Amino acid sequence: LKRNDLTPGERDEYLDIIITESERLAELATNVLNLSKIEEQTIVTDRKRFNVSEQIRLVITLLDSKWHKKQIEFSCHCDEVFINGNEELLKQVWINLIDNAIKFSPDHGRVEIWIAPSGQKVLFTVFNQGESITKETAAHIFDKFFQGDASHTTKGNGLGLTIAKKIIELHGGAIRVNDQIENGTAFDVELPVE
Repeated sequence: LKRNDLTPGERDEYLDIIITESERLAELATNVLNLSKIEEQTIVTDRKRFNVSEQIRLVITLLDSKWHKKQIEFSCHCDEVFINGNEELLKQVWINLIDNAIKFSPDHGRVEIWIAPSGQKVLFTVFNQGESITKETAAHIFDKFFQGDASHTTKGNGLGLTIAKKIIELHGGAIRVNDQIENGTAFDVELPVE
């Protein structure tokens, strides 16, 4: 950019690269700090009873521009479910799972969310159309810095699912990827009601 022989188009292209990479590095730094903080925790503080179905609907609204841009069909099959947990931490989980579902869906694809109580637990499923996850990828999907997209054409740093897993485990729950689905991906989350 310091050179005077660049065309306005080249300047804009280089500025776009700098902005994109700066945003990527800022996101990486934030995720590393979040993971570090969460890994230090052994218990969840600031627990309260809240409507997790409403929280997920708010996250869908928060990500509205992303799924509208790809013209994704969204459906949410949600019972009204209340759980005891840390709202801020669980919000990170839903943002990560739903953002990934949007990111890995094709244009005009479909994303579906199910929330249903099951005894003393609540089952959450986030499904998106697109490529299925292989068994090899599923085995490492929650590892730090692992990215299932080996081409690295999709934005990410391989920490989101690691953070989500730790948060769910801190809440006494479990998260897993369903590698049996054809033409799509589903993540299942199980959380205790109390």
